[in-house]
Amino acid sequence: MHYLDYNEQIQHRTGDYPLAFYPVDSHHERYHMPMHWHRETEFIRIRKGQLNLYIDDREVCAHAGDLMLIAEGAVHGGSPEDCEYDCVVFDAALLLGTDACARQLKDVINHCIFLQREAIEDDPAFSAALGQLFALCAAGVEDNVLGITGALFASFGRLVKKRPDARLDAPSARFGQKAEQLKPALEYIETHYGQPISLETLARLTGMSPKYFCRFFRTVVHRSPIDYVNYYRIECASHFLSSGDMTVAEIAQHCGYNDSSFFIKQFRKYKGTTPKQYRRIS
Repeated sequence: MHYLDYNEQIQHRTGDYPLAFYPVDSHHERYHMPMHWHRETEFIRIRKGQLNLYIDDREVCAHAGDLMLIAEGAVHGGSPEDCEYDCVVFDAALLLGTDACARQLKDVINHCIFLQREAIEDDPAFSAALGQLFALCAAGVEDNVLGITGALFASFGRLVKKRPDARLDAPSARFGQKAEQLKPALEYIETHYGQPISLETLARLTGMSPKYFCRFFRTVVHRSPIDYVNYYRIECASHFLSSGDMTVAEIAQHCGYNDSSFFIKQFRKYKGTTPKQYRRIS
């Protein structure tokens, strides 16, 4: 499964099991995490370095050993610094099979939670459950579905008992409403990145004026709309360079660049190398 397929209509699955595992390092085409959202819940564990996470209107600086729980529907993205991180994306229905489970989990599963390494290590049972979860996912999801499900239950069991104070403050009602308005613009970029995209079109999709849309988009995404469109196009181009046999010119055209020289210039801006060099090392 390609991890650029992340708009909310995509289900993250491995076979018929509603969970997917994504190990990410500097060679991964999605090393820089674009702003996105999905219907599933997500664990992000930092293996190395630093990941600056943007979640709705909040910013978290996570380091090696830290853990982030991303709630369903939260708009989030990340900027890594010499970072390696693992993502486990799963349907919370795995854990909500009975009313008893749902009652105990509701104060955890619907919130974003940030735990630093020290807080995890202070709870050996929690640390062991998380270690088992990520180890089994890395070993192969399809071969370990029972063990992974058990590790999820064990991990959330410790979260419910030990970590309610680690919840991030919820975004304001006003911000949450505006963030929901922003999702059609993000989805439009995801599905039309190979075509011309105007600021006026994106603003109209959100019901905002172009001026206000630009200001609010930067608040949530930490990039201007035009910068984000180019950034997203280059992320998609990176995938095609590393996984297909299209020429650089064909990829440029497919990703919305009619001028190959301008595409190469933009690619170097965002990736620090040329498309051909990127293809050789990926």
